Amino acid sequence: MIAATVFFHAVIIAATAAIFRATTSTIHGAARFLRDSVYLTLLSIVLMAVHGVEILMWAGLFLYIDAFQSFEAAFYFSASAYTTLGFGDVLLPDEWRLLGGTVAADGFLLFGLSAAFLFETTARLRLGGARAN
Repeated sequence: MIAATVFFHAVIIAATAAIFRATTSTIHGAARFLRDSVYLTLLSIVLMAVHGVEILMWAGLFLYIDAFQSFEAAFYFSASAYTTLGFGDVLLPDEWRLLGGTVAADGFLLFGLSAAFLFETTARLRLGGARAN
């Protein structure tokens, strides 16, 4: 599951970067500020949606292995573990409890990847010119 979520995340980031490279043009002033603001907002929404899909993937795995009987419990546990929040009010069965840490490590890794991508994109937008192309 880690390989699947990392691959999915990488594909989305690569596609988003390709779109960014293809659509970035050199403009200045208020139009550049507005374009950059819209782009970063859309990028953030896309990345949050990607994380949501990855949480759904974990929830699907938990349902597949019968760790939870309802989608709600599987999704809730996946979201709290993936975000490393870990409330502890919903737990995996004993035979699957090591997967909780695996979900957390996966989420930690992918949030870091998203943050790095946002940081690099922001740097390229800020610098403008040839680096933004």
